[in-house]
Amino acid sequence: MASYSQYVFPGTARQQAAFYQQMALVQKDEFIGFLLALFLGSLGIHRFYLGETGWGILYLLFSWTGIPTLLGFIECFFMPARVRAYNAVRASYIAAWVAQIIPAN
Repeated sequence: MASYSQYVFPGTARQQAAFYQQMALVQKDEFIGFLLALFLGSLGIHRFYLGETGWGILYLLFSWTGIPTLLGFIECFFMPARVRAYNAVRASYIAAWVAQIIPAN
């Protein structure tokens, strides 16, 4: 699992503590994403894991065709990069939120 400490927040100690606490709550694990895509990809569970509800429902609707099974297998190799991108976006949102909410004095 990529540690949330890989995301550096240049602020006060109080801001950093709030940032790392929030990141620990929302960060997703790359290995879990890989396993979900590999074993439950035909149901789109890996899509729900990353908050892509529309795609997850689409996978569920077409799960009887076998196409999502093939796509899930292929996507399992791309999941670590997708999870890292998801975590990076969440880190930027949290950093902006912390910078606005907690004063830097």
